[in-house]
Amino acid sequence: MSGVVAVSEAVSLAFHGMGLLASGKRMSAKEMAEAVNVSEAHLAKVFQKLVKEGLVTSVRGPGGGFQLARDPGETSLFHIYTAIEGVPKHDYCLLHSERCPFGGCIFGSLLGKMTDEFVEYLKNTTLKDLQRGETR
Repeated sequence: MSGVVAVSEAVSLAFHGMGLLASGKRMSAKEMAEAVNVSEAHLAKVFQKLVKEGLVTSVRGPGGGFQLARDPGETSLFHIYTAIEGVPKHDYCLLHSERCPFGGCIFGSLLGKMTDEFVEYLKNTTLKDLQRGETR
């Protein structure tokens, strides 16, 4: 991903679904989708990517579903974000341009600072924090 960090629908589904799984129980895509009122198909697609990245495991069949691959305290929101979007680059131009027509960004260093603060929050917040309601 390049540019300003954004929270896509896929990242939002991953955060919310993984937050539900932090309780320790296995849940199907259907159960998670109903809990957060989203498309089951889209959520299932996002979770297949999380399986591939090793953040969750899946069990097929009756009683199957997804569960966390590791302790909620060991999984940061940054792990989840980068599994879906990749590592943000420090390219803050909204136009993704090499050269600004104004000689410098019209936002100055604001977009970079906002992105850095957002990334720092993701790195310092785990699924366990979400489970306990301890977000800053």
